[in-house]
Amino acid sequence: MSLKRRLLPAALMISLTVPFVALGTLPAQAADDQVTAYAAEATLTKDGALQVKETVDLTAGGSTFSRTLTTRVRADAERDRTYDVSDVSATVNGQPAQGFENASTDDGRLLTLNVSGQSKIVYSYTVDNVVAESTEGREVSWPIVQGFGTAIPKASVTVDVPFATWVTCISGRVGSSMPCTSSQLAESAALQIDQNGVPAGGRLTFLTGLSDQATVQPNAEFTTRWSLGRAFTADSSTIGLSALVFGIGLLGAVALWFFRGRDAAKVGGGAPERPVLDSTDGPQFAAPDGIRPGQVGTVVDETADVVDITATLLDLAVRNYLTIVELPRQSQFGKLDWELHRLNQGGPELLPYEKALLDAVFADGDSVVVSALGASLRPRLNLVREQLYADVVTQGWFNNRPDAVRNRWTTAGVVLLGAGVVLTIVLAIVTKYALVGFAVMLAGLVLALVGQVAPARTARGAAVLGRVAGLQRYLLDETSADLPQSHRLEFASRCLPYAAVLGLTEKWALEIAATDDDDDPDAGIGWYSGPENWHLSDIGESLSNFVTSFGGSLTTARRLF
Repeated sequence: MSLKRRLLPAALMISLTVPFVALGTLPAQAADDQVTAYAAEATLTKDGALQVKETVDLTAGGSTFSRTLTTRVRADAERDRTYDVSDVSATVNGQPAQGFENASTDDGRLLTLNVSGQSKIVYSYTVDNVVAESTEGREVSWPIVQGFGTAIPKASVTVDVPFATWVTCISGRVGSSMPCTSSQLAESAALQIDQNGVPAGGRLTFLTGLSDQATVQPNAEFTTRWSLGRAFTADSSTIGLSALVFGIGLLGAVALWFFRGRDAAKVGGGAPERPVLDSTDGPQFAAPDGIRPGQVGTVVDETADVVDITATLLDLAVRNYLTIVELPRQSQFGKLDWELHRLNQGGPELLPYEKALLDAVFADGDSVVVSALGASLRPRLNLVREQLYADVVTQGWFNNRPDAVRNRWTTAGVVLLGAGVVLTIVLAIVTKYALVGFAVMLAGLVLALVGQVAPARTARGAAVLGRVAGLQRYLLDETSADLPQSHRLEFASRCLPYAAVLGLTEKWALEIAATDDDDDPDAGIGWYSGPENWHLSDIGESLSNFVTSFGGSLTTARRLF
């Protein structure tokens, strides 16, 4: 056999038979345990098993002696080769070993027995799964000398392998590629191996090839080693299956939205909705379908939020249910504050959510300072939101409360997301298809996001939304300049809460300010008054500051579509 042919199996052995059990994980040995001689005989049976007998001459430094038979070795970058060790027995000085234990570990068998002084230990066991198929044909291998926590001065190994054609051997510490002192194939096809010095924690592994005449069949077993990279393998099968799962989830979410989450009718886009009613008393403000500012905000974005509540408060002030009094600054650069005064308890003309808002703001009395409301107001607003959601259902604009619909979709999405997390963990542990679980997680996220736009307006609600869109165009493009001077202030005041909920506060506050036709200080306009020397022309800044303080900035206009 050529030198190249001998070196190829040796190189293969380097990558296939590196045990996981390193020197640091070996069983503890007495400090002065010494193996003075080691010999092993092994025979390959017809069914592909090795029957091994090891003779170990030991000078024991303690009362017990342990060694490990490794049954799992690294085969390649992704797989481990596993052996099956059975029928393990041991004798000491010709007698059954006292205290002999054969314990299973993650990667082998831990053999422990009682010894003292000079002892001759004979181990006997059977190793299965030793025959593997390779590019060189069938091969037999086993790390026969292994698991000793003390050095071995010399090891002699004889292996009877019928129809063996070549042999190679490596020895040394884990990961070594050093060839054995000698390894040869005798005429009887027996392997003759000698090694001068096996270090503590070292091993001796043989590899031999079989001729075509051998009848023994390959029986080697391999297990795929877990790694994060393997768990999230990106190949045609994992990516394809993940894309399929995500596609099904995405189509499911879109289908749910298409059949359950769309408005019952398309929103029309006509001319601006002019909120002017001509009466015998002159032009009057008239909201489309009598809709109120808080309702506008909820119909537009399907959410009852702080903007809607702030606009409702302004509307109640304009309708004379309360007054807003701007307080004098404590210093030139002091913080602005306002005092709210309730004028009456209201009547049937108030919607439930409007009544709830008045009760929430004035829970502690008929006068309240805005800066003093603070955290005490926020819990009370929950009832206002509840009433506002119930109102849009009562009006027939939604079949179900938008918040409840969003919550159901979000819950379903979160549940699917959680299932995807669990599935990802399980698949990552046992397979390479963790990406499939990740696809389920993404599908859950999509479902939760789609649920945010799932509340569906009825045909009536869609029609109202169309008219609100027309009102928004009017408030954005038109002014009150074409109205009689005597009606401009009232009309602009009535438009202001709707402008506030649609993000146009500044424009219509300036419309109010434009009605100030002199340089004299103003006492107020009924629903809003300022401190001494306050001018109506200042109301633009005053209202912007009030809206910011009470409900947050409204400088960005909302979009309807």
